[in-house]
Amino acid sequence: MPFKEGIRMSFSEVKIDEVKPKLEIIFSRYGCLNKLSTFILNKSFYELKGKYNQLFMLANNVNNIRLSEFLSSLLSKGFHPYSVGTPIIIYDKSEILPTLAFGRYLAEMCENKLVISDYNLIYKIIYKRPIYINSIYNYNNDVIIVDKMSNFIAYAKVKNRKRGVYEVIPVKDIGWYLRRGG
Repeated sequence: MPFKEGIRMSFSEVKIDEVKPKLEIIFSRYGCLNKLSTFILNKSFYELKGKYNQLFMLANNVNNIRLSEFLSSLLSKGFHPYSVGTPIIIYDKSEILPTLAFGRYLAEMCENKLVISDYNLIYKIIYKRPIYINSIYNYNNDVIIVDKMSNFIAYAKVKNRKRGVYEVIPVKDIGWYLRRGG
């Protein structure tokens, strides 16, 4: 989503103690809060503020010193990068949401996963259509949908209908990105 003219934006490095509360919300939602401290090790976080706020993650390595110098130089000239590293969350005052790029990492760590093997059902999920499954389901209502090879597909909410039938409602229309190239 491009920034409109006149909207102030800023880009800066963010300390772990500022990032951790935001990530705790996501990690607890998908059942991997116990892996948060391991996940944030050896990572730097950057924040883009503007019409909406976005948090980026970058693995620490030798080139981060050069990156910090480069960012400082850009920022001192009034230029703000649009992205550095992997975008992991988008947030505002009322909501914190994981990005699609972050889904890959969460699918590896989190327990609130729903494996869908039928690719016809996966296509429905991708295009934000609810599906109904008969399954024993023991998690809270937020899940990460993965295929049988544990590849991230989508974020969804699960509602208990009746008699063991569950409605799986995708949170985002991922198909929009496929249709529009966004």
